[in-house]
Amino acid sequence: MDTGVFLGDSEPITAGHMAQTFSQNCVCIRVAGPDVPDLYFYDLPGIIANVSDGGNEADIKLVESLAKSFIDRTNCIVLLVISCETDFENQGAGRLVLKNPALKSRTVGVLTKVDRIELGGEDKWIKILRNEENALPNGWFCVKQPDLPQLRSGISWGDAKAAEKKFFMDMSPWSLLDRGTRGRLGSGGLAEQLGKILSELVAQKLPVIVGEITRQIRFVNAELVDLPAPNLKDPKTEVASLFHDFERKLSMHMQGLPDVHDTGNITPGIVYSVSATFEHFRDDVRDTAPRFHPWSSQAALTAQVVKELTDAADEDDVVPGPANSKGWYLDQVMDLAKRCRTKELPGSYPFAVTRKLIFKSLESWESLALHCFEEVQLLISGHVMKLVRLHFRKHVLGGLLDAVAVVVTERLRRRFQTTLDRIKSLCANELTPYTLNEHYFFSNRSQFLGQYKNVYRQSKGHKALLASLQTYNSLKNAGYDQHWQNIHDVMGGLAKLGVPGLKPTDLAKLLPEDEMAPGLEIMADVRAYFKVAYKRFVDNIPQQIDTDFIQGLDEDLGLALASLDLTDGQCTAWLQEDPEEVLRREELLGKKKRLELAKGKIESVVRSPKTF
Repeated sequence: MDTGVFLGDSEPITAGHMAQTFSQNCVCIRVAGPDVPDLYFYDLPGIIANVSDGGNEADIKLVESLAKSFIDRTNCIVLLVISCETDFENQGAGRLVLKNPALKSRTVGVLTKVDRIELGGEDKWIKILRNEENALPNGWFCVKQPDLPQLRSGISWGDAKAAEKKFFMDMSPWSLLDRGTRGRLGSGGLAEQLGKILSELVAQKLPVIVGEITRQIRFVNAELVDLPAPNLKDPKTEVASLFHDFERKLSMHMQGLPDVHDTGNITPGIVYSVSATFEHFRDDVRDTAPRFHPWSSQAALTAQVVKELTDAADEDDVVPGPANSKGWYLDQVMDLAKRCRTKELPGSYPFAVTRKLIFKSLESWESLALHCFEEVQLLISGHVMKLVRLHFRKHVLGGLLDAVAVVVTERLRRRFQTTLDRIKSLCANELTPYTLNEHYFFSNRSQFLGQYKNVYRQSKGHKALLASLQTYNSLKNAGYDQHWQNIHDVMGGLAKLGVPGLKPTDLAKLLPEDEMAPGLEIMADVRAYFKVAYKRFVDNIPQQIDTDFIQGLDEDLGLALASLDLTDGQCTAWLQEDPEEVLRREELLGKKKRLELAKGKIESVVRSPKTF
């Protein structure tokens, strides 16, 4: 559209369309200069309640929405202009402002067209001027602007101010107001009050603006740090420095140090995650413990009795088997022992029985160990490759990231194979029963044998006797009834025969042994050895993984990186910059310069405040 038509025609019509009565577009006239404040003035349309015939009722909400979009900005001062030729209640602008306490604090009320007040109706407007009604924290002012004939005649700014001053000095009731209220008459007082409010608002906002500029500078600096260093004079030294920093960072991660991010969040170190895998491995190995039922599978026992015997067999067993394990019954163990006999003496059974039961318990250990190692390998490999991508992310174009990734991947592969071979060797060793930890083995064997014998005797009908022996107290039970007296007499008789220091539960050992006794001993041997081997195995496998794979990778990665081509030409090629990164750096440096200049100017204003 031609600007002459646009500025000269009060109702321009675009081709083929009706002219809009209101629009969210605005015409902005900016005045700039060294001594001119950097302010924006917006003259908003008045709030309307009705439209003319043929008008668009949507304009009512549009105008109100338009006004709200401007006055809701916290860094603006609102002039609430009320015409005195219409009742205050009929003007929507007052309702929009006065119902919002936050908005009222930065609003100045202005009464206009005071020369059109009906005769005798000045009192209600004077109450508003005095802030007695529709009060505002910044109060109300009253102005007299030139009328239409004066404007058409081209009245000057000075003549208009003089005419306004004369009007309030000569016209009643304005000329009769008290001195304080008269200070709120005329454009001069309004301008002075706006200057004070503006100064206060600027004083409040300047620290916020400085803080925002500082934050933007910090963001710019962070982006500059992420870009590769420009114009490197010694590319070989730069590459060596990158390698050294990467080795140091990798070493910290392999030692288990957590990641502390710029946001303050902490990500657990990789060793923390690996330890969780080792704990699962330990639990899985523990669940392979042989579950022995020291009674015959053919015994006529109720389900409740079986449950009680099972609980008793597992009592004080720090490494119980899974609850749903089928387990070995005493008669099954004895049957296996008899089938394995060769030329042994009566009552003697070959070690092959014990070895076979041990093997059955340990045969799944290799698969558990390999599964554990595979999980650790995935965790470590993923974490290390993530470190590679993060550390060398600025050097993708020249191929440095890919070169390092190839080296690291190869080292991971070699370390994986070495560790895998040693884990298999450890697992193979466990299939041959062996220990020098004799004290621990015999201690557990004695515990399990006593436990299994006790359960077996209960299954044979000695439960009541065994319960009596466990609960007997010589100080309380002796002489109480014949049953307790009998136990007391036996204990005393053995002491007289030269067997002192016995406990009541020791009397259970006097019960006659039967043909199942060797089976109980085999059970105790197997169970005790499992406990010895379990303690050893769940330490050896994680330690081997940590030594050979995790720490081993950390130890020889430096030599692997040093084997790369570190000539000046290759290093220069690796460090070449992306043209987009060069352009981005220039943009960031320019933005940083502008922000620092703005910050310096604002801080100078803060140090030397003045009224705007």
